[in-house]
Amino acid sequence: MMNSITEQLTFSVSLSYEAHAIAQEYSKSIPSTVKRQQVYLNTLAVYVVDNYLQCMGFETDWLCSDSHNHLAIKLMDVADLKIKNLGKLECRPVLPKAEVCEIPPEVWSERVGYLAVQFNSSLKEATILGFTTQAKAEVTLSELQSLEDFLLYLSELEIAKSPQQEHSSSLVKIGQWLDGFVDAGWQSIEHLLNPQQLGLAFKSTMSITRGQKIDLGVQLEKMSVALVVKIAALSEGEVDILTQVHPIGHHTLPEGVNLTISDQSGKNVLEVTSRNEDNWVQLEFSAELGEKFKIMVAYGQSQQTKEFEV
Repeated sequence: MMNSITEQLTFSVSLSYEAHAIAQEYSKSIPSTVKRQQVYLNTLAVYVVDNYLQCMGFETDWLCSDSHNHLAIKLMDVADLKIKNLGKLECRPVLPKAEVCEIPPEVWSERVGYLAVQFNSSLKEATILGFTTQAKAEVTLSELQSLEDFLLYLSELEIAKSPQQEHSSSLVKIGQWLDGFVDAGWQSIEHLLNPQQLGLAFKSTMSITRGQKIDLGVQLEKMSVALVVKIAALSEGEVDILTQVHPIGHHTLPEGVNLTISDQSGKNVLEVTSRNEDNWVQLEFSAELGEKFKIMVAYGQSQQTKEFEV
């Protein structure tokens, strides 16, 4: 079985003899041709997602899923896969030329999300196109969120279901971002900022950009800000880091928002403060592999600090 992750952040699997043997086993006792084909495709879809999640380091439990229960698959159109400690994910098959992912009503509840798995015409290959959290009859394929966002979503679910672990993982391993391992809670900036802000602030080409909503309380009159961090490799063992603070839902920052960078000893090394009508503030610096630093965003008596390691 060959696996590959394409540049579009989809995930393709060559469907082996084993995959088809499992699908055949699940569907063989079903008399209706249409229902038998449905179970066959559902089983292949679950097989693909199970393979993908295990490759990504998530622990799955197909045996405890409804899609493994022979009575359930006869009575319902179900293709769920249980992710340990997170919940059930629905793996929906998509035919080769389809433009929508169909989600049957019986799986509109008790699901943490829906993955679209598209097959080629020979059923020799399947590709996970993306995911949605919307429980509705049809989701157009262009509406799907990327697999990159899906992994971030699962990481956020892990944090939400294990709040006691949040403090221990508070150190952001920013050096791993370039390898595709982005810490939970750091979103694609398109989810935080409007298109006008992106056009103004992100003209430089960077390797990876992520952001996080920062709430500084009533000092900002209920206006949240986005802490945005960009990272790019400069040379072996050294990276360029650009950090910015943007308003969320407003065009400008209030005067007096402070952005500070401190080294691992706690000494402030860079600082900038917003002026009246500033659209954003930013600081740029370089850091070496293994180096730690802190980013602090403050306004009045409120402040938040994030710790990073390259």
